[in-house]
Amino acid sequence: MFYWILLFPLLFFGANLEVLLPTRASLTPIYLSGFSNEEMREVLKTDLNRSGLAAVVPNEEHLDESFQGPFDVTLWRKEKIPFCLSAKVVQNRLEVTAFNVEQGTTKKYPAIPLERQAIHRLADAIQKDLFGMEGISSLKLIYTIRTKNHSKGLGWLSEVWVCDADGKNPIQVTRENSYCLCPAFLPGSATEFFYVSEKTGQSKIYRASLANPKGELMVDLRGNQALASMKGSKMAFITDVAGRPDLFIQSLDAAGRMVGKARQLFSSPRATQASPTFSPDGKKIAFVSDKDGPPRIYVLDVTDAKSTKKPQPQLLTKKNRENTSPAWSPDGTKLAYSAKVDDVRQIWIYDFLTGEETPLTSGPENKENPSWAPDSFHLVYNTESEEHCDLYLMHLNHGDPIHIGKGRFASWQQK
Repeated sequence: MFYWILLFPLLFFGANLEVLLPTRASLTPIYLSGFSNEEMREVLKTDLNRSGLAAVVPNEEHLDESFQGPFDVTLWRKEKIPFCLSAKVVQNRLEVTAFNVEQGTTKKYPAIPLERQAIHRLADAIQKDLFGMEGISSLKLIYTIRTKNHSKGLGWLSEVWVCDADGKNPIQVTRENSYCLCPAFLPGSATEFFYVSEKTGQSKIYRASLANPKGELMVDLRGNQALASMKGSKMAFITDVAGRPDLFIQSLDAAGRMVGKARQLFSSPRATQASPTFSPDGKKIAFVSDKDGPPRIYVLDVTDAKSTKKPQPQLLTKKNRENTSPAWSPDGTKLAYSAKVDDVRQIWIYDFLTGEETPLTSGPENKENPSWAPDSFHLVYNTESEEHCDLYLMHLNHGDPIHIGKGRFASWQQK
């Protein structure tokens, strides 16, 4: 059984991290003035810098002083700074006014409390107004953290956690004293999620919520089930119910209960399937198979249960000998995946518009499990080594990965 199947927890090995991504677009300068609360100022500054669109420029005394009078558009045009934010704290609430120098317009935002989540929401609102793109700062990440199982000697435990998009406020969700992996929020929900757990001795798919993390079985089949992906009321997953790890699909009702029987979508003699991911319209699934040799990524049409025509998978990734853990971007234009290059796993991007396969990362440590944010512009992935699994955030404008904490198998909260 290949290590990438992940029906059972296995260890990965690697070295130090070094990730590079060529700059694809310049960042727009933005000025932030008058913020007396340094902690909250840093939250807003970090959110704006991590947007992949803006770069907060250093403060200068004469520029800060300019906010004491009428806003001087000529000054800011001379400085070549197109956006300015003037902030002040009044009775422990933050008031922010945004100036669009290019358009000569202003917008005053409603006062907000001085707390992190409110600042994250403000950053998203500012980004939407100034750049026309939805922000991700107010979203949560759900993921797992693996720890040594000291009470039973050798082995590992893994529990589900959530944190803010910047890695702050990590909270443990499950306490199964078992091995959980691959959590993801249910479609259309910001609190309910599904995940895989081995608490009964086999890998099974469960449903839970942040408020009630006690898992309820979602797919009641023999054998192991893992590596699930959902689109609407459909769940694709890998199960060995027929003897080998094959690709199945299951219809679910609004409560997450099975409707009808699970249906096998693809199987191949002496081959193993893994890691399905739906296209945004739910009409296709990308998945991993070793049916032609090493594991590579294929795309398969999702046929109706009544269809008599068996769909044939089409090979998608042709570079590199091993490609795994695909993730389809929400806008449908890209597929992120992990590819083995010179014996090290890197994150690559397949562009559906051009058919090109492009490396996103480099360096000596294995990178796995990319997951797209709803904006199809940011993604999170994890590194893998014998002792450490760490989460990194990236956007597609330039190549500085941001370490946001420990963990693996991260997935984004949906808007």
